[in-house]
Amino acid sequence: MAQRVRRSFTLTLPGSRCRAFWALLLFVAVQLADGAQTYAGILRFGPAIEANPILALFAGLFGASSALVLAKSVAIIGGATLHVLSQHLILTALTVACVFGAIVPWALVLSL
Repeated sequence: MAQRVRRSFTLTLPGSRCRAFWALLLFVAVQLADGAQTYAGILRFGPAIEANPILALFAGLFGASSALVLAKSVAIIGGATLHVLSQHLILTALTVACVFGAIVPWALVLSL
């Protein structure tokens, strides 16, 4: 198991010389950026602004920071699991989806 984990940090992406570990780091960075933007949006507009009804409910019940730490921790653990299982295409697709489905919309809403 340890060798598999070690090897997953040195794998290259198919058809590229780019290390696969960068896909995980970019995923984590995007998750942290989404968390920061979501937190700012909830503080500014209230929990009802959040499009995810489960996250909006948890933010209303437990506070934005607790709900976001839990949600982003689960997402990052899931991303790390995909990385260890060498599912880099899925990880990259989720990163792109998060950029266009969360980062860009939050940037537009927060710029108003």
